[in-house]
Amino acid sequence: MKRVLEPELMDDPAQAAVYAGPDLDSAYYLFVWCFQKFFPDLPSETTILDLGCGTAGVSLRLAKLLADGKVDGVDGADTMLEYGRKAVQQENLDHRVKLFHGTLPGRLDLPRSHYGAIVSNSFLHHLADPMVLWNAIEEYGEANAAILVVDLIRPSSKEDAQGVIEKYMPDAPPLLCRDMTNSLLAAFTMEEVTSQLHIAGLIEKLRLKRVSPFQFAVYGRLTEGT
Repeated sequence: MKRVLEPELMDDPAQAAVYAGPDLDSAYYLFVWCFQKFFPDLPSETTILDLGCGTAGVSLRLAKLLADGKVDGVDGADTMLEYGRKAVQQENLDHRVKLFHGTLPGRLDLPRSHYGAIVSNSFLHHLADPMVLWNAIEEYGEANAAILVVDLIRPSSKEDAQGVIEKYMPDAPPLLCRDMTNSLLAAFTMEEVTSQLHIAGLIEKLRLKRVSPFQFAVYGRLTEGT
């Protein structure tokens, strides 16, 4: 099945409200689980860049995980960022979690030029050009930066995509089911992600692994062979 593009930005207030709710807790849990598994010894003061941070679900959880760390999240959707900033304030983490409006490609207006870790959750499939993300990782990562990208795997058919929704999201709100279906159709295959890593010159630095029936993780360090 060929990839079916979806909008790069999610700025619908109804979407933002759903994504800020509890329905994605399992996805955030998987991301944090991967982060802890792949980087068990990451210093607590690590600075993290969260690309495509949305409503800050990952940003907040990583800030809680690394007690002395700081997280800068970036997203192009103002509505998502509004919910994210409210959540940051509610958690009293606004001294360590900062959210910024920005889009890739193009230079992001950030307080740091490089970060000790770069993460991205379900952002890659929104990009018409996937190299935008991999290039940004190289641009903003420190020499030995920890990298974690988790995203969806495109199924072989629309029927298989619907099967994922029915099996793993039986009680999710209709809007989220619709978005998830569209996201699965817009996602990349494992083979396509491997090709992207080759093109970006990251294939020797980062590993690709299936971490759920419909998700992969790309992880590793920007220093070759680690």
